[in-house]
This record gives sequence, C-alpha cells and structure tokens, in this order.
Amino acid sequence: MPNCVVNCTFNPPQVKIMGSTLRDETITKLQQRLPTATTTSLNTTKTEAKFVYVQSPPHWHLDLGQHFCDQLGRSIIFLTIIESLEAEDWKLRGTNSVVHADNGKDTTKFFFFRA
Repeated sequence: MPNCVVNCTFNPPQVKIMGSTLRDETITKLQQRLPTATTTSLNTTKTEAKFVYVQSPPHWHLDLGQHFCDQLGRSIIFLTIIESLEAEDWKLRGTNSVVHADNGKDTTKFFFFRA
C-alpha cells in the first residue's frame, strides 16, 4: 500500500511531502494555491515560491519564508493539501501535531494512503 506523509511547519510556513510519488499536476496546483492561503499578502516583487525536489531523503519542499499563518491560515493550508491529494485518490489516514520546545514552531503531519 503506497503511503504519503505531508509535514507542515509554522511560522514561517514550510511544507514537505514525502513518500510515494505525486503527479506533476498536484505539485503545480499546491505550488499555486498554498502561497495564497497564508495570512499575509503576496509580495508581487519577489519570485514565486516553488516546490524543490530534495534527493536525500527524497521529498518535495516548499518554503514560504516571507509569509505568516495564524490559525485560520493554517486551516486553509491544511484544507488545500487534503483536497489536492484526495483529488489524486489519496485517503487521509491520520494526523499528528507537535510544538517544538526549542524554537516555538509547530509541525502538523498528515498521513495518507492509497489502496
């Protein structure tokens, strides 16, 4: 059974997608929609945030370093991720959230599977 794990760390928002491969259309859709889901406004003078494929360990990484997300922005990001992956027939199996005591950031993990 293929698995996919999505890590969302805040603030600033960072998204990592690990596990089975995703379609290029899904990565492109997330790349377009996630920056608009943040609480801060878009900076039109800076280049657009893009997913980068990292080889070790293999995963997709998106850093939205110029943005901030309050609780509403986080919920919109979570919904965007869930909708995009469900469109590719991934099913959400579980979630986990932790607060890092050393830097005050929090990470939410989403665990998806495909039958």
